[in-house]
Amino acid sequence: MPSQPDASGSLALRPLGSTSLHVTPICIGAAPLGNIPEDFAYEVSEERALATVRAVLAGPFNFLDTAASYGDGESERRIGIVLREMGGLPGGFVLATKADRDLQTGAFTGAQMRCSIERSLRLLGLEQLQLVYLHDPEHIPFEATMQPGGSVEALRQCQDEGLIAHLGVAGGPIDLMMRFVETGLFEAAISHNRFTLLNREAEPLWELCVRRGVAAVNAAPYGSGLLAKGPGTYPR
Repeated sequence: MPSQPDASGSLALRPLGSTSLHVTPICIGAAPLGNIPEDFAYEVSEERALATVRAVLAGPFNFLDTAASYGDGESERRIGIVLREMGGLPGGFVLATKADRDLQTGAFTGAQMRCSIERSLRLLGLEQLQLVYLHDPEHIPFEATMQPGGSVEALRQCQDEGLIAHLGVAGGPIDLMMRFVETGLFEAAISHNRFTLLNREAEPLWELCVRRGVAAVNAAPYGSGLLAKGPGTYPR
């Protein structure tokens, strides 16, 4: 289930089934929509968040990325409000989310992955999630993630059941991300804050993704906003 750049520069994910995802080269990140001032140094009201989602869905980019952990479901909830207003996801639009550990207990079990997927479906008001990433797997040993009954097996079971169309992995440490990509189980990989104007740490990961035919998504290319707004406005 590899990905290849098409003639426009978009990435086409090729699944086992009949549905492919074609995305624009730029993806809109929805973490701030979860209203996380401790991470982004500003509040995002519900009114502003909903207006932003409406603008994104009407704009030139067809790729929106969120996660279960963004505001502990708040980003997904706000996106879901607009999707319900519109009667569902617009045709040709790709919405990605991420399956997360329990933010209160830290549980990163297979059962928690299913709970995360089910909550995302409910908050977004969807019957299937187009693209789901295993999120921040650095919070659990690689072996525990990959063991029978673990996080990855649970997500693949959700995929077999049709709750997920495509499966990816999104994390921080590059050596760990490369281990996941090398399993051949993931169609897409996200690295964040590791390929910016000041940092090229993710280069080996991108090279591996090219060799393995895995879609590569470079998140936070401006250091989560630091390199765009400066340390005075955005202290980190």
